[in-house]
Order: sequence, then structure tokens, then C-alpha cells
Amino acid sequence: MIRTSLRYHRPVTPEETSAILTEHSGDVVVLGGGTMLLPMMNRAEVNAGHIVDLRGLGLDKITVAGDNVRVGAMATYNDLLCSDLIAREVPLLRRMASGITGGNQLRNLATAGGSACYGNPSSDVPAVLVALEATMCLHSPAGERRVPSAEFFVDAFRTAVGAGEFLMSIEVPRRVIAAGYHKLKLCEGSWPIVTAAVVRHGGRAMATIGAATVTPRRFELTSYLDADKDTVDEYVRDNVGDPWSDVLADGNYRKDVSGAVVRRAVAELQEG
Repeated sequence: MIRTSLRYHRPVTPEETSAILTEHSGDVVVLGGGTMLLPMMNRAEVNAGHIVDLRGLGLDKITVAGDNVRVGAMATYNDLLCSDLIAREVPLLRRMASGITGGNQLRNLATAGGSACYGNPSSDVPAVLVALEATMCLHSPAGERRVPSAEFFVDAFRTAVGAGEFLMSIEVPRRVIAAGYHKLKLCEGSWPIVTAAVVRHGGRAMATIGAATVTPRRFELTSYLDADKDTVDEYVRDNVGDPWSDVLADGNYRKDVSGAVVRRAVAELQEG
């Protein structure tokens, strides 16, 4: 139960939404799927006098937008799984959505956009969006603002979303890529300890590691696709940098296992 006084807003235009967010800056939260926000408000970990529900904006569509696939900020994981467009154009998103922490209980409610805005380093979404070179489309009081996903994740639980802004959609380039994805978890219900997305496009292979650091780390992997285990592990550890520690896992452990996670993503890539 939320024990504080709370005013509920359900705007119907982006302009109205940004106006409310601007007016109540510092005392307002945005409700997407609510799978993280509402439990945190129940536990009094998040307190705000105003809550803005995005369900009146029609942001649940998955469409083609020129050379991109546009995923609305309110599209659920189940929407990703059921979309023929995603399966055909961005199968890595579907692969990620099929194994999110929380499983069937969350797929009809939780959103990839909400996960991105939450900015949890131990999450599937950030590294996959960076691997796909996605663009985060924000609405601000001045209109649309587009932020590359590699610049969107600023720190642990902190993104580039500014005052009066909210996520409208995620745009992913439409291009033929091969991809592999793997993650290490303590159990089915735990957050990932390390995730790895390996994408090959135009003869070039790139690896993106998530959960091991506060923001995703992307680096070239082309010449290491067929290297021996020890060589890959050392190379990956060198590219992790300063690792992320939390109650789930120590950073040094995350760094040590990151090579194995990348190698399994490479195996999935090569298996097609």
C-alpha cells in the first residue's frame, strides 16, 4: 500500500505529459508497466506527490519507421515476443525478451522501455539496446530529443532523461545481422550477473557486455571469434574495465566470468 498522498495524472498528448513533468519536477514519477516503480513506492523507497500514467498516449505500437523499427515505450515484452516484425527484423530483441527475469508473470505488463529508463546495471535491456545501436526517442518540453543508446545509460540507475522528459519510443536500425546472446544468473528469478550480446554485421563482430559494469561496454571482437578460451577470456577482462558490485555479486567475480559469457554468446552466434 502506498501510504503517501498521491495525485494521479493520465495525459493524452506528449505535450501535456511534458508539461506535467515540468510543473512537478522533483515530485513526480512516470508509470509505464509499473513492475519496478509500484513495489518500490509500496516499500516507501520512492516517494512522490504525482504519478504520470503513459497509457493514454498509445505508445504500445511496434512499427516500421523508414530504416528503423520503432518500438513504443509501452510495448510489453509479450508484444516483442508476438511481433512478426521483431522476429524478422530484430530477432535479438525477441531473444532477450524470451528470457527476462520474472518470466510469464511480467511479460504482459513489463516493458523494455521501462527497464531502460530504470537503468539497473543488472538488467538485460541496456546491453542489448547498445549492441543494436538503438536510439532512444525522448519527448521534452522543447519537442523530440534523440539520444544514442550508448549515451543514454549514464551511471547505475541513472539515464540521460532530463527534467520534463519521458521516453516515447526506441528505434532500432533495420539491417541484416547475426547475433548471439547469453547471460549468467544465480537462479531463474535473479537479476543477471553478466550478459553478453555479440552482433556480426558486414564482416565485423562487436561484443556488448551488460551487468558487469555500471553501463554497457561495447568493443570489437572480430579477430577473437575463433580464438582459444584463454585468449578470449583475457581480452574480455581487459575490456570490462571497472566492474560493478552489488548484493548479487562482487565486481571481480563479474569480471572473471565475463569471458565465459561472451564465449557462449559467440557459440550461439556461430550456430545461427
